[in-house]
Amino acid sequence: MAIRLTPLNITSSALLVTIGYTFLDADHPGYSINIWLLFSLFLLSTCSDILFRGTIKDLKRVWLIELLFVVLVAALTLLLKRI
Repeated sequence: MAIRLTPLNITSSALLVTIGYTFLDADHPGYSINIWLLFSLFLLSTCSDILFRGTIKDLKRVWLIELLFVVLVAALTLLLKRI
């Protein structure tokens, strides 16, 4: 299986860097909740990337579906944080 760059790979790596930065700068009391939220988003993006790449073979369709998935998850996350 060839390694393909997908939107969820990019999102996963950005989340991993953010988790590391938040973990190293964890002096504030509210950061533990943010670390768990970021870690759960990282697991979701990694697992869904594996699922999408396994089921969809065309790279153009993978990009389209994963971009829509990232936008949907970001919108839902913002909505849930407002409640």
